[in-house]
Amino acid sequence: MAGIAALADTEPFPDEVFYQIFEIEDNIERTQYIESLRAAARKRKRLTEFNNLYKSFVLDYAQRQKQTGNHTRFTDQPMELICGEWVANDLGVRTVRYDKNAMPTTLQACSHPILPIEILKNVDTAQERITLAYFKAAVWQRITVDRAVCANSNKIVDALSQFGIEVTSDNAKNMVRYISDCVGLNPATLNPKKAINRLGWVGSAFTPYAEDIRYEGDMDYEVIFQNIRETGDFGAWKALCGSLRKNLPLRMMMAASFASVLLEPLKVLPFVLHIWGTTGTCKTVALMVAMSIWGNPKMGGLVKTMNMTKNAIMRNAAFLCSIPFAGDELQTIKDKWQGNFDQLIYQITEGVDRGRARAYGGVEDTKTWKNSFIFTGEEPITKVNSGGGSKNRVIEIAIDGKLVDDGHYVSSVVQENYGFAGRRFVEYLQEMETVKLVERYREIFDELCKLDTTDKQAMAMACILLADEIAVKLFFTDEEALRIDQIKQYLQSAYDVDVAERAYQSVLNWAAKNPVRFEDPKAPDSPNKGEVWGKIDGEILILNRDVLLDYLNKSGFDYTAVSKKWAEKEYLIRNSQGKFIHSTKVYGIKTSYVKIKLPDDDDSTDAEGFMQVYEQETLPFD
Repeated sequence: MAGIAALADTEPFPDEVFYQIFEIEDNIERTQYIESLRAAARKRKRLTEFNNLYKSFVLDYAQRQKQTGNHTRFTDQPMELICGEWVANDLGVRTVRYDKNAMPTTLQACSHPILPIEILKNVDTAQERITLAYFKAAVWQRITVDRAVCANSNKIVDALSQFGIEVTSDNAKNMVRYISDCVGLNPATLNPKKAINRLGWVGSAFTPYAEDIRYEGDMDYEVIFQNIRETGDFGAWKALCGSLRKNLPLRMMMAASFASVLLEPLKVLPFVLHIWGTTGTCKTVALMVAMSIWGNPKMGGLVKTMNMTKNAIMRNAAFLCSIPFAGDELQTIKDKWQGNFDQLIYQITEGVDRGRARAYGGVEDTKTWKNSFIFTGEEPITKVNSGGGSKNRVIEIAIDGKLVDDGHYVSSVVQENYGFAGRRFVEYLQEMETVKLVERYREIFDELCKLDTTDKQAMAMACILLADEIAVKLFFTDEEALRIDQIKQYLQSAYDVDVAERAYQSVLNWAAKNPVRFEDPKAPDSPNKGEVWGKIDGEILILNRDVLLDYLNKSGFDYTAVSKKWAEKEYLIRNSQGKFIHSTKVYGIKTSYVKIKLPDDDDSTDAEGFMQVYEQETLPFD
């Protein structure tokens, strides 16, 4: 003050006078000092000049604090950060702001130590999450939240207060500013790290084996993630599996498990391998053997009971992404799918979950997967009225004997020794040129296509055979790779999945079992005392349209879906106007009929193939 009082009228105020203001921490003492300076300036009639300079110094000081700033000074802090204008010590986080009159005000961001220590950037979505370290209850604790939470004063209260962090509606804005300043002032220290919330391929890397990608997933899938690991003796696992692979269906299950990680580099759609048979055939143990390739195959871990909701199945598939989905006892969800698994097969083999809206607006990121599905059950996954599309995507193996002789022993061994083969299999693929992998796959695929099968069946089986070939090369060197002639029995032929053929044969079988319904009820000694469905006129089956449609509907067929193929195969007879519906009389009653050609006596057909599946098509009803 003496310095101001002694100044000449034109002599400038010394900078030291203003710097001393910011060195005073006590608010009362600081205010008293400022008022004394103002009083001295007033006496010199230079109060306006003093106030203007003081405001400029305040702005300049605040700006320099943001650029250079303080450092966090928490005891045993996880790291030291530049925090700008904020004073961050064991008493909490606070700063001094100045109002329009350059009067200081203390603002508190938090009453206890807290600081951001890590930023995680999802490699799939590019969205960021931030990890906060905070000191409460005499210990440093951590929490990871969405970056958006720390950028919104309303969200930050809801998200952090439930974990004991002292953030309220009063200090929320200050907390948001403090965290933002720490992140902005420490770009090198808080450089975003790669993170992911699923398993499987991430470009050429593979989680959880990639060291430079941090797993940051939901707690719901923590059990699965923790079970993808190596434990026990790899040699013991190979010795056991080497003897078990003499059983072809079990070997196919292992190959399908290995094949799961081939789908992404080969750009092949997911497929289903379904093993079914009576109870006591050790299907569950065989499934555990197949999943021990990747980790702990215990029930509830990598092997799931199928008694789960539709949403849970899709979410688990999306989390596994490239790791196979193992589902035991498929029949437990039979009622949920009305006894027909076509919709389940279509959904999981499309590899895309349905879109979902967020509660606060917008749409969630669509989850995808590209893995194999290995199911077990006591009955086939496809039925007589299943769609051809579903049959195309499934390889079914019926078993009539035990897959494993000593289920208890095998189960105990694979739960003590697991996880080695999967990692080595992936590492081999990472070292192998993708072009060579694709070339070998195409060679197998082309050979399979020479058989009477469909492209989708050949794709799935080619992946299985290629996976087995690699597994033999890496682990089971005393074996020979599976040959096409060994597995062709499990492929569905193109004829098997032809819906039109199967529907046609079904109608013929139905008519053959009910010949009385095609007799004239008015004829002497006629056995038909009930309904009349039509008549058989030489090589033509004349059927009442409504009766035919009712039968097809009850059998799971749709006339509009099969009539186009029937017409192409010339199974239907057109009328004079080119229509398929004939308005004619049958035993004196005129109504609408469909005329179907009967097969010739020498027309040999595979009745079993007819009765498999049908594929949806569209054709307007005539």
